[in-house]
Amino acid sequence: MNQELTAFIIKELSRHRDRKNLIRDVCERAELCWKDAERLITLVEAQHRPSITVPRTPWLLFLSIGALLLGTGLLAFNLQSILAFFQKDVLHQVLSLQSMSYQVLGLITGLVMTVGGLSGLWRSFGVMFPE
Repeated sequence: MNQELTAFIIKELSRHRDRKNLIRDVCERAELCWKDAERLITLVEAQHRPSITVPRTPWLLFLSIGALLLGTGLLAFNLQSILAFFQKDVLHQVLSLQSMSYQVLGLITGLVMTVGGLSGLWRSFGVMFPE
């Protein structure tokens, strides 16, 4: 196997380049057919997995866990006040809805942070465990 081609594949895999574009470039450089280039990339990826870097995964993972925990806390805290809304006199609660605006805003913020944290976890685990 050509060392130059192997180094090129490792560099492009660490950049998380589109797989089809990488296969096309390998086909052009090594004059291989599509299937052979695809097999070569898979082989190089399996042999050199430790040297292929995943640069943003730890930060994304910690940020996602923090957003998930904070969002879940906001949801739990503000959901309690929203549920208490329906246990008291509903007419009085509707008339004093302006005082609950911060709680509703906190509930929406908590929901958005929870969804964002779950999305970030999904992405970071998808990068760490591709299959």
